[in-house]
Amino acid sequence: MPVIRTPALRKSLSVTLIALGLALPASGQAVDDLFTVRDVGVDISSGNANLARDQGVREAQRKAFDLLFDRLTVDGTRTALPPVPSDVIERMVQSFEIQEERTSATRYVGKLAIRFNGAALRTYLRANNVAYAEVRSKPTLVLPVDQSGGTPVLWQTGTAWRQAWADLAPQQGGLVPVTVPFGEAADVADIGVEQALAGDATALRRIADRYGAGDVAVIVASGTPETGLTVTVALHPATGPAESFSLTQPPLPSEAGDAVNPTHRAAVEAVTHRFEERWTAATQIAGGALSDLTLTASFADQAGWLSIRRRLAGINTITQTTITSLSRSNAVLDLRHAGDIAQLRIALAQHDLVLEDGADGPVLRAMR
Repeated sequence: MPVIRTPALRKSLSVTLIALGLALPASGQAVDDLFTVRDVGVDISSGNANLARDQGVREAQRKAFDLLFDRLTVDGTRTALPPVPSDVIERMVQSFEIQEERTSATRYVGKLAIRFNGAALRTYLRANNVAYAEVRSKPTLVLPVDQSGGTPVLWQTGTAWRQAWADLAPQQGGLVPVTVPFGEAADVADIGVEQALAGDATALRRIADRYGAGDVAVIVASGTPETGLTVTVALHPATGPAESFSLTQPPLPSEAGDAVNPTHRAAVEAVTHRFEERWTAATQIAGGALSDLTLTASFADQAGWLSIRRRLAGINTITQTTITSLSRSNAVLDLRHAGDIAQLRIALAQHDLVLEDGADGPVLRAMR
């Protein structure tokens, strides 16, 4: 499908390196789907096909901006912001891709993927004092327990509750990816339904580590799609105490051919939305000045140093990194980052980096 580049702010975050001629990749250098909104549908009629198409693209950009804005902020933030002019949105768009399109003499029907320029979007949000989050968490591993029949069921592949999660999980595009175990022999060996319900920390961490996940959510559904569901969530963070919440999902009408019952799907979407809101609230950055931090990165060998460099380069909230000294086992770094020190620690942890308090100041180490 064609990808169309649009005029956009080309501001890039600089990275200054001064030690031994070693270059640290710029933060956010890799393509980050966080700023891409896919499957944006439009249906526009106008005086002719070209006008309809142009209007369709502008409408898709506006829809994508609203979706991305909601992805990066807590509920209700967009309603507090004045309407954003179309030309302002267009300047923040880096490119768009036509995924599908049909045209007639006066109508344009399309589905587009819109990619925004991250630096331009950040500039806009900060200028308007909008608190936003852009740190993507490690995947949350979901263990869907079906209790509709009275006896809790975890690993049987035929449950509708498990299928609803398996169907939706790959479509997640927000800050909290969701992973659902395959239900293979290794999964069954890692944790049973009784251990999951009891919150067995060893078993939960065992299966989470194997899937490269952070938090683990044991999600129990009781009731039926016809009468409504009660969903109870026990969230076991990688660090810190367990959290829990529950919600009810009224029955929704289903149609022939639905791969997943609408009631189950709505319940899954409600739970994932709670995950997103929780994470966004914890990691959102208020518009304003950046913070500076000097730390010592500790490593065993060159491979360890290269690994730390790569991980730091993948953290969008670190906007500048300066190496002030480098030896065989450590490097002194000056970091400029958005957010406070607690938010920096959260961002580092998503890349398996830990910031500790050392005798001579903060020390950065790789967890694995």
